Amino acid sequence: MGDFGGIMISEKFMDYILETFRPRRKAFGKGELILEKNTPEDSLCLLVKGVAYLCIENENGDKQLLDYFTKGGVICYEMLPDIRGGHCFIQAKYPCTAAFLSHHELISHMLQQRDEELAGLCSELFRSALSVRNRHCHILQQKTIRGKLLAFLHDLQTRQGSATVRIPMPYSDLADYLTIDRSSLMTELSRMHGEGLIEKKAREIHIIMHPGN
Repeated sequence: MGDFGGIMISEKFMDYILETFRPRRKAFGKGELILEKNTPEDSLCLLVKGVAYLCIENENGDKQLLDYFTKGGVICYEMLPDIRGGHCFIQAKYPCTAAFLSHHELISHMLQQRDEELAGLCSELFRSALSVRNRHCHILQQKTIRGKLLAFLHDLQTRQGSATVRIPMPYSDLADYLTIDRSSLMTELSRMHGEGLIEKKAREIHIIMHPGN
């Protein structure tokens, strides 16, 4: 199911939510806002199609990418931190379809129906939410550009289940996500290719494992 960033859920969970709750679906064009701070606090958004970004924008209009979501991504109101003098929002990077429901309704249904399957699926969601924060923190804690890149690529490798991964965003956005300069990012990718660590073709990267790496 979902193979890139954000809180991801399984195909089983996604089908269960869509069939059981019949949530409202809405299509978004590139650049349209999906969630922002004035959204109801119990909003839960399931990304059915497309790519979306979690961004912050300061009072000067400078924007930074904090996280990203693809099919199977779950977006919660609580992900939008209060930014003093700024704005936090979820925006469609590419055309998206999202399903909206209330997480209070989800929990109430689980308790009233004593739905053990849903309880297990919700536990999966909460575990995933915790792993999201830990994953991005781990990537950003790496002290070098190469360290950040390798941590990011190995995370994609785990999620996509393949030694060949597809970068889900333009390299300019990836540089923003990794908090590094784009030219430095591209230079490091070229070096890694030259050293035989990776094979790169556009946004598709094959990770080559060597002893000691």
